[in-house]
Order: sequence, then structure tokens, then C-alpha cells
Amino acid sequence: MMKKCLAITAVGFQQMFADPMYLIFTLALPLLLTWAMSFLPREAGVYEMALLGVLVMFVALNLLTSAGSILEEKQQGTWQRLRSSATPYRAIMAGYLLRFSLVAAVQALLLLLSGKLLFGAPWNQGYGELAVVLAVYIFAMTGLGLFLAGLFKTQGQVQAAATGIVLVGSMLGDIFFPMENPSTAIKFITAISPQSWAAHALKDILLQGAALASLVKPLLWMGGLGLLLLTAGLLRLKTEM
Repeated sequence: MMKKCLAITAVGFQQMFADPMYLIFTLALPLLLTWAMSFLPREAGVYEMALLGVLVMFVALNLLTSAGSILEEKQQGTWQRLRSSATPYRAIMAGYLLRFSLVAAVQALLLLLSGKLLFGAPWNQGYGELAVVLAVYIFAMTGLGLFLAGLFKTQGQVQAAATGIVLVGSMLGDIFFPMENPSTAIKFITAISPQSWAAHALKDILLQGAALASLVKPLLWMGGLGLLLLTAGLLRLKTEM
């Protein structure tokens, strides 16, 4: 099972990194925006929060649209061939989940390193805690991506929904534009947005040295949301050919 899982992961990597547009969307564009954020005022955490906002926004977009690629594979017949093969469903999905998670982790690492080494972000502490928060966030967004893949019929529909969800959660989630007197709607978006929870948790870790014990609430919310959506998405995809 492990060999089949790794084979599916390897094929997925080859497909993704052979696509120039994917590399531009996953790495070049986020790095460009990270550079642009370096011109923000370096006071009151505005600059650091914007850098982390770019990170959580593009990791989410990458994961949601990558999960939506399952629908494209359905249209091409690849998914049906995998399901009709001797490969167990759990191995197929483990391969996809591993692929999505590894790419997102590499993307997040590159953005963090570029922020620190190229643009002077003060990331000097809490690396273990950071890894835990990112892992839970990646899990949550992977679950959301598979849920959307099971909910919609085409990759275009998933991409449209993913873009809306990520942009609303990031732009109105008290990340790029801190709000002193937010409306009830903005408070609700901030309270449910995984991007908002992740960005604030990462900021608390990297700038204030926050321990995991103080981050139980965001970790539980992101982990619980991811588990719920992942379960729903896996069950939905399993019932469809």
C-alpha cells in the first residue's frame, strides 16, 4: 500500500512541476507579493502580519485548487482507472493527501525563508510551534479542498469557490486590513476563517514566542473543521466514479 501511495504522490509532483503556470501561481506570484509587502511600515506588526497573510492565502489557494484537480482527472478518465484498479481507495487518497500536503509545506517554507532571508522579517523563534500550526492549517485546508471536490462537478467551479472563500476569509479576516470597529459580519468571518486563525497564531509565535498551550483554540478550530470537511469529502468522492 505504501509503495502505491508514494507512486501516486510522485506522479502528481511530476505533473504539477511540469506546468509553468502552476509554478508561477504557487511560487513566483507569492514571492512577488511577499517582496511587495516588504515596503509596508515596520511598526505595530503590520508588515509581519501582511507577510503571513500572503503565506496563508496562497497556501489555501494552492491546496483548494490542487484538490479540485481530482475533478479534472475524472473528466480525463484517470480517476476512474485508478478506482477500477487493484489499488485500494485508502491508498489512492493517501497519495493525494500526501502530495497536497508536501507541496503546501514546501510552499510555506519557501515563503517563510524568503521573508526572513530576503526581506528582513524577524522570524527568530518558535519554529517547533510554527510547524505544528502550519501542519494543522494545511490539514484544515486540505479537508476543505476535498470537500469542494466532492461538492462540485468541475474544476472551474472549485477554483471559483476556492478563490471566493480564500479572498473573503483573508481580506475580511483581520489580516491585511485590521479593523478597529468591525461589523457583526466581519466579526463572524474572522471567527470562522482558518486563514485568520492561522495568520494570528503564526504572528503570536514568531513575534511573541507564544507557546502551543496558548493556541489551543485556533488549533482545535482548524483541526476540527479539517476533520469534518475531510471526512465529508472522502465519503463523497468514494461514492462517485
